[in-house]
Amino acid sequence: MKSGTLNNDGKHSMIYRGIEDIFGNIWQYVDGINVKDYQAFVNYNPESYVSDTFSGDYKPVGYINSKDGGYILKLGYDAKNPLISFATSVGGDRLSYIPDFYGGYLGNRIALIGGSYLKGQECGFWYWHMQNYSSQAYTSIGARLLRYA
Repeated sequence: MKSGTLNNDGKHSMIYRGIEDIFGNIWQYVDGINVKDYQAFVNYNPESYVSDTFSGDYKPVGYINSKDGGYILKLGYDAKNPLISFATSVGGDRLSYIPDFYGGYLGNRIALIGGSYLKGQECGFWYWHMQNYSSQAYTSIGARLLRYA
């Protein structure tokens, strides 16, 4: 099956272009992104990925993420990191601009994306959850094995 679900009742896994549960099943860790007090730091070198690190290969993105949580109204842009966009403004409802959610807190945080079976409709390709410490573990948090060349 390339896309769809075997049983469209809202309780079964879905597949999108061959990727099972692309969002909404468990939160996915995103290596190479650490957040400190709403400032995202990005590392493009997989050999030096480390949680709670904000120096060396980790460089700050050219804007501060939103201090509030909510549905995304505006995404930040940094010419040095054009493929990375985090929420800089939130509010409205699911029908406003980008119908995905963002959440963040002060302190050292990790980046999670997607959603959780515990959150219902709060899931999506752009749902950035930057509220957890690197030491936290829950059944709704996991990882997807990816291969890079």
